Amino acid sequence: MTLAEAVTSRVKAIFNIPELEKRVTFTLLMIMVARVGIHIAVPGINTEAFKNFQQGNAIAQFLNLFSGGAVERASIFALGIVPYINASIVFQLLGVIFPKIDEMQKEGGKERDKITQWSRYVTIVLAIIQSFGIAVLMQNQGLVLEPGPKFILSTVVLITGGTSFLMWISERISIRGIGNGTSMLIFLNIVAGLPTVISAMYTGLPSGMGKVLLGLSIVAFVVFIALMVIVQLAERRIPIQYAGKGSLGFGGGQSTVGKRTYLPLKINMSGVMPIIFASVLMAAPPFLVSMLKAGTLKNFLAAQFEPKGAFYLLLFAILITVFSFFYTLTIAFDPDKVADDLKQSGGTIPTVRAGKETADYLEKVATRVTFGSAIFLSLLGIMPNIWFGYVLKLPVMLGGTSLLILVGTAVELLLQIDSYLAVKQMKSFVNRRNR
Repeated sequence: MTLAEAVTSRVKAIFNIPELEKRVTFTLLMIMVARVGIHIAVPGINTEAFKNFQQGNAIAQFLNLFSGGAVERASIFALGIVPYINASIVFQLLGVIFPKIDEMQKEGGKERDKITQWSRYVTIVLAIIQSFGIAVLMQNQGLVLEPGPKFILSTVVLITGGTSFLMWISERISIRGIGNGTSMLIFLNIVAGLPTVISAMYTGLPSGMGKVLLGLSIVAFVVFIALMVIVQLAERRIPIQYAGKGSLGFGGGQSTVGKRTYLPLKINMSGVMPIIFASVLMAAPPFLVSMLKAGTLKNFLAAQFEPKGAFYLLLFAILITVFSFFYTLTIAFDPDKVADDLKQSGGTIPTVRAGKETADYLEKVATRVTFGSAIFLSLLGIMPNIWFGYVLKLPVMLGGTSLLILVGTAVELLLQIDSYLAVKQMKSFVNRRNR
C-alpha cells in the first residue's frame, strides 16, 4: 500500500464509522475554539512594544511555540497548555519518589481521578504564579499603557482563566474526541505556525542561493520526518515461549499456548517527553544570563546560550539523553512488572529463567534500546538548530521539539484510527459467525 492509499483509506474510515466521525468533528470544533481565543489580547498592553520585546526572550519563544503564536499577540492563552503539561510532569516524577502516588496512577478509576484533580489544582497554581510573573515583567519593562495593581490583577485572572479553559478543552478532546487532547492542541499550534516559518525562511535567504537552500531544507526535513516515523514505529521483539501443548483457539486457529510469540519493546519508549523536559529547562540558562550585569562575561554567555550556541547545543543534547534514560527506566517501562506478568501467564524468554533473571534481562535490553533512541533524540534536538544557525545562517525557527511532536502526534492519531478500523472488522467478523 502506497502512502497516498494509506492516507485515503483512513480518511474514508472517518466517514464510514459514525462514532469516529463524531469524535473527529468534536475535536475540530474544540480546536477552532482554541484558535479563536489566541487572537483575544490582554487589555492594557502596548502590543507592538511587547512583540519586539518577546522576540529576544528564550522563555517567550518557547511558550510561543506551544501556544501557536499566542505570546506574540499578548493573548489570554499566552501560557497555552504548558502549566498543565508541567503539572502532569510533576506528578509523574512524584510517582517515582512516592510509591503511593504510583499505585494510585496504575490502579485507575477513582484513585486516578484523584491524581487528575490534583493535577488541575497544580495547573491553576502554576498559571497564577507564571501569569503574575509575566504581568510584573511587562510592567517593569514599560510595556503597559496603565501600570498598577489593577493591571496585574486583571492580567493574572485573564491568563489563568485562559489556561484553565485550554485545560478543559484538552480533557474534552481526550474524552470525547480523538487523540490525546494536550498533544492535539500543541500539534495544531505548531502546524498553524509552519506557513510563517516557511515564509520567513524564503524571505530571509539570499535571492540567488535562497531557493536552492530552501529546497535542501525541505528535503532535509522530509528525511528527518521519515527517520522519526521509523523510530516511532520501530520495535525490539523479544521471543516469548508459553508452556503447554498447542490447542485450538478462537475461530479454530492455534492459541498462544505452546507457541512462540513476541514481546514488543518500542525503540523510543519515552516518546516526546525527554525532549519536552529538556526544552523546558533550556529556557532557564538564557534567562539567568539576561540577569547578569552588562559586560564581557554576559556577552560571551549570551552568545553561547543562543539556540545555535555551543554551550546550548551541548547542554541540550546531554539533558535529552539523561531524561531519555530517566523517563524510560523509571516511568515508561517496569521490567519487574513485565517479568511478573509473564510468569503468571506461563510465558518465558528462551534460555532465561522466570522471575528476577527475566527482569534483569528485560532491563538490560531496555537500557541498550534506550541508548540508541537517546542518541537519536539528541541529534534530532540539535540538528535543526545547527541547520538554521550555521547552514542557512538564520534564527532558529523550527526545532527538533516541534518536529518530534508533529510526527509523534500524527503517528498516534493514525494508530487510533487503525484501532477503530480493527474494531469494526472484528464486529463484522463476529456478526458473520453468528448468522
